[in-house]
Amino acid sequence: MKTTREARSEHTRVELEKAARSVFERHGYFGAKITDITREAGRAAGSFYNHFDSKEAVLLALARQIGDDADTIVAEQDVRAREKRTMRPHLEIFWQIFHRNRVVIDAMRDAALVHPEFAERIEGFTRVQFEPWVQRLRGFEEAGVVLPASAETTALLIGGTAEGFARNWTGDRAEGMETLIRFVDRSVFAEG
Repeated sequence: MKTTREARSEHTRVELEKAARSVFERHGYFGAKITDITREAGRAAGSFYNHFDSKEAVLLALARQIGDDADTIVAEQDVRAREKRTMRPHLEIFWQIFHRNRVVIDAMRDAALVHPEFAERIEGFTRVQFEPWVQRLRGFEEAGVVLPASAETTALLIGGTAEGFARNWTGDRAEGMETLIRFVDRSVFAEG
């Protein structure tokens, strides 16, 4: 059981993370300042450093939440979709994660432009996120499906297509997701 002090500390950390997300949304990564984050959270500037040593550290905490969010979505999915020849399970996760976390995804991309060590961490994070896609595609290959490229390359092509489409789609989100799934499945599995 947490002490009162631990509970307050946890509450402050959560508030700082929420505030960082809001500040990144308003000002972008480059325009966000730690003082903006603490002001948004209603905390003293020093409280930030009790939890994070930099703007990048709070961004990494938000990135880890994306992974937790993905785990929640996976747990809620219909497991029967994993038995079919489709990329639906992974694209559903991607679509929801992207739209829930676009602010954080964009901030991570911006931070990677100016911090090489952060870029390496994000590259590792991305590789971990795409590994299930690669494994699924390898499973299809083993079942006789001829992919348009290697499983790794096909996963990257799907990911790039999915992100570009998600960034530009302005219609109904459910319709957009279904359109993306249909497009990818037809492209990967050469099915009409």
